[in-house]
Amino acid sequence: MAHIEQLKKLRPLGKLEQVSTSCHHLGFFNNVGLSAHYKLSSSSSPAVPDLRQLIYAATGDLVRKHRILFAIPVNEDTTNTYFAALPSINLNRTITFLQRSQPFIPNEGEDKELDAILEDQHNTNFKSDYGTLPFWRLIILQNPGVEKEFTASFIYHHAIGDGVSGLVFHNALRDSLETASSSLSLDVKTERTVVADSDTSILPPLEELHPLPINPTSPSPPAKKLKEWTGNPIHTPCKSRFSSLYLSPSVSNTFFQECKEKNASVTSALSSVIATVLFSILPPTAEALTCIIPVSLRPWLKLPREVTNDAIGTYFDATNVQFTRADHKSQDSSSTDIWAGAEQVSKVINDYLGNVSPSGEPYTAVAIFKTIEDVSVIFNSMIGNPRDAAFEVTNVGLFPSSTNPQTESAPLWQVEKVMLSRSAVVSGAAVTVSVATGGNGSMTVGFTWQDGVLEDDVIDNVSQGVRKYFNRYQ
Repeated sequence: MAHIEQLKKLRPLGKLEQVSTSCHHLGFFNNVGLSAHYKLSSSSSPAVPDLRQLIYAATGDLVRKHRILFAIPVNEDTTNTYFAALPSINLNRTITFLQRSQPFIPNEGEDKELDAILEDQHNTNFKSDYGTLPFWRLIILQNPGVEKEFTASFIYHHAIGDGVSGLVFHNALRDSLETASSSLSLDVKTERTVVADSDTSILPPLEELHPLPINPTSPSPPAKKLKEWTGNPIHTPCKSRFSSLYLSPSVSNTFFQECKEKNASVTSALSSVIATVLFSILPPTAEALTCIIPVSLRPWLKLPREVTNDAIGTYFDATNVQFTRADHKSQDSSSTDIWAGAEQVSKVINDYLGNVSPSGEPYTAVAIFKTIEDVSVIFNSMIGNPRDAAFEVTNVGLFPSSTNPQTESAPLWQVEKVMLSRSAVVSGAAVTVSVATGGNGSMTVGFTWQDGVLEDDVIDNVSQGVRKYFNRYQ
């Protein structure tokens, strides 16, 4: 393996990518994950090769097409960080196959075995075997003796990709599985070492694809200073905790329909649900809760739409909304009109999208990083201070459906449950809520928190409160 400085330089990191590398270096944040459950269609199942061989072939095909998956950040601890390219990737060391101890039953509402695996992954950074392994890995989880379905968890450094990038990866993996299933011979051994396609290149950073205008007008402070709950102060070390909640396709669809009828986005409604549940379990002294809502900047990138849709990269911003207890004082998690809160969130998002610069793009919060030479100084100065927010709601939306372009039929490999997950952020919100909807219409809600930031029973109570709310849609 070549010395790090001898690896081919791809390009300098953009400021948003530097935020992720700085956090990774400091131990403030490790990675993002997107898990998808794949199932071979029962309607037309040709003889397929050994599943491991199939996954190696499909992953190799996918990786060759995405140059960013060969990229590793160099000099994470400096201000001149850049991406260098690994000359090859050994899939034997990048893909891990695990067997479940108990069969997966998708309608039980939770998957504690997968949660435990993801929690361990989100506590494992990319510093081991640096310069040899890529800044991503793939975990394949199977039911014992079952070859026709599996769960694949794509775990990746945040400088490599945002939450939407996880969907892009799995959409590409499904396409590659389709191709490999029909073309791979049972007696052909798949090459386990992948070399990048010489025709592929890494996309530019966000600031070269978006003007990132800085808003000349500062946001107005709240009219009245309220006592906010944000968990315990910012501290290290960071041990991430993770649990998830699975909602059936029928429950999810009924909720989606009500959101549509109320003219509210799923993100807006879920943010209001979480705020309502938190107010019901927190002491009365908590008068307000701030929620962070990430916003994808992909619609404004200076790229062709088809390139944007298939891009693995980091292109996001965030806005926030404040919920007050006064607006939730007569509500609980079982009988709640959450729609007033959802309307409030929708207004904040619409205000964000409507506050455009002269060049036509919304003003962004991440633009401020352009003015900061060393972002690590900012993060280190946060230790011991209160957090800016109680919770964050990240929703990457619906996994894209697909048909076979030749036959216009359903794909051979179906993607059912999809789950977004991530590490805790030392300087971030006390609770992070990650949302994704699978190809079968089921929505999953993941909860991430840092050990020591919350009382032990808070997340259990939040999860129970959210489940109780959604019981109305049974």
